[in-house]
Amino acid sequence: MSMNFRDVLMIHGLLPRDVVPDGRWYRCPTADKPKKRNGCFVLWPCGTRGFFKNYAVHDEWCEWRDEHASIAPTAETQRRIRENREREQRRRIAAIQAARLYWDGAQPAGLHPYIQRKGLSMLGMRGLRERDGKLLIPMRKGSLLSVQTISAEGEKKFWAGAPTKGTSFEIGRDRASLTCLCEGLATGLAVFQAVPQARVIVAFDSGNLLPSAESLQLRGAVIVCADNDKGTHAARGFNPGLLAAQKVADAIGCGVAYPTDIEGTDWADALKEWGERAPSRIQREILRNVRVVRPKAAA
Repeated sequence: MSMNFRDVLMIHGLLPRDVVPDGRWYRCPTADKPKKRNGCFVLWPCGTRGFFKNYAVHDEWCEWRDEHASIAPTAETQRRIRENREREQRRRIAAIQAARLYWDGAQPAGLHPYIQRKGLSMLGMRGLRERDGKLLIPMRKGSLLSVQTISAEGEKKFWAGAPTKGTSFEIGRDRASLTCLCEGLATGLAVFQAVPQARVIVAFDSGNLLPSAESLQLRGAVIVCADNDKGTHAARGFNPGLLAAQKVADAIGCGVAYPTDIEGTDWADALKEWGERAPSRIQREILRNVRVVRPKAAA
């Protein structure tokens, strides 16, 4: 007899509270990390196919199939799907409200220790705030949906339970002639401070580059100022920063630029390592790789 999806998850160390075939991704604790949500899974609505990963032990996604599982969802399953979605929606709304309250109680940011340590100035920090010793970056998708915090030591956290997909933070300037899309705040500030004609969009991580670009419908001169994760490439055979940047370029037709000949990985590292000629070198690398993104023709 084949095992059901929940049994398979448990065998691999995932501890799901509930398993519902609704095609939605869920995070859950694991046996080795019971206080963290180190597991992730999805069960397709057909109930016969699912994917899962225990981040502590799996490098790749695991797949489960059971062609004998029930295809038509029962009334009980449909009820549980509705309840799960309603519960998830309530939690999301509560998290957004809590993030907004925390943001409202913060003060305009000064020259935070994290920014100092990165060798950056306050240019471009006008939209940031500070609270409890942490730097706060607003995560907007139209309205404020979440907040990222950065400690003096550089520890980054997203607001628990609040949405992140498609959110971004814009470092804007009047009469900007190009848009630079990047992952982290320090990278964004470095590019903004080195390229005087650029506005910068911070997407927070590589996985959110494309959702942010699509959410903002970027047009005109656009470039992804990518992280060069060469250490990951050496250890695991792929470069997530460059792969994510190329995915954006393939989707919307923008350019890609990334730093080379540095010990670090991003443009903030390049700004520190390349010395006094760093701003002009960064500007030159970005401007020679920028591409014009045009609106797609209607089908």
